[in-house]
Amino acid sequence: MNPAKQHRKLHKLLSKAEVCLTRDEAQKILKKAAKTQRKLEKGPSPENSEEPNSQFNAIQ
Repeated sequence: MNPAKQHRKLHKLLSKAEVCLTRDEAQKILKKAAKTQRKLEKGPSPENSEEPNSQFNAIQ
């Protein structure tokens, strides 16, 4: 996953967390934030580091 995209997602979740009113909403936001944080810590996946059309070119 793109790290910049994950950082944007964390910022959006932070904004949602500031205005949420219920415990259930807060728990869902925390769960999503934890998942996004794990993706950031994991780093880019090996299959994403290849050229995007490499599989398509291999088929031709």
